[in-house]
Amino acid sequence: MPPDFPVHGHLTLHPPADAQRDAVEQSIRDMYAQRYGALVPSFAPMLLALREGPHVLAAVGYRRADAGALFLEQYLPAPVETVLAARTGRPVAREGIVEVGNLAAPRGGEGRRLVQLLGPYLIGEGFDWVVGTVTQELRVMLERLGVAPLMLGPAVPEVLGPQAQCWGSYYAHAPVVVAIHLRRALRQFMTRRARRAAGGRA
Repeated sequence: MPPDFPVHGHLTLHPPADAQRDAVEQSIRDMYAQRYGALVPSFAPMLLALREGPHVLAAVGYRRADAGALFLEQYLPAPVETVLAARTGRPVAREGIVEVGNLAAPRGGEGRRLVQLLGPYLIGEGFDWVVGTVTQELRVMLERLGVAPLMLGPAVPEVLGPQAQCWGSYYAHAPVVVAIHLRRALRQFMTRRARRAAGGRA
């Protein structure tokens, strides 16, 4: 979504064979280790980084739903498109869904910049819905941006079995599975920005 303040840095894409991917993965590992005492066991096929020069300011991974099972589907009682269709009352195509995860931003402002750039990027890639597992802190950030996610259910560590131990204190931050309709979220964000520009309340 277009930012309402100057954005420093630019987005770079890092597929599995990219020479700079290791640095992006390491930045994600470092942030999760520092914040949650977590050991990230795997990464999404595609990583996006917000960079300024050689520095990784923030990063996130994404995975197409039509390429295979999503990590967050472990938390859901049915495939994500089935859950979404039940919640929205209309059919949802799996090929229009993308999962994001492993958002790593040492500072909140950089996380907001990345989220604001991520929306239009994913729209440009042809996606209608973005789904993810978000902590309470990230939900608050989305609400401050004027975005109202659709809650799909809680993310409980028990479904992961022994792998849950890798995530440190992450599950103490009340993660839930959410979905966001990308174009609707863009409209919500633009409405909020227009109100701020007019001097109204966000």
